[in-house]
Amino acid sequence: MPLEEASYRMRSAPEEDLARYQNGQAMSERIREWLATPEGSVAHDPSWGHRLDAFKFSPLSKGNGLETLIELSITRKLPLDVEDITILAVKVDVLDIDMFLLTIVHQFGKDAVQVKL
Repeated sequence: MPLEEASYRMRSAPEEDLARYQNGQAMSERIREWLATPEGSVAHDPSWGHRLDAFKFSPLSKGNGLETLIELSITRKLPLDVEDITILAVKVDVLDIDMFLLTIVHQFGKDAVQVKL
């Protein structure tokens, strides 16, 4: 068998070589990783990550409308960075002046994460 033919038979498509987990636990980890990564901190992809740093010096309080802006920011940016996520709901509950409970409902379930600005 010629070397070219052997090389051709050894090739495969990347989507066959890489298994991507599609379940609730995998999606939860992707969301947690995204929340831990501010936009601009990944060298090879500076647009990847959250934009929550824009709210860092705005004091959180119930009813001041900042919760809605944070929810909209997450709803807009998360699906761009975390592929295959379908966001069904996002809710921000203020816990302290610089901390909130983020609840994201997606196609695999619900994740609730405390976020400190």
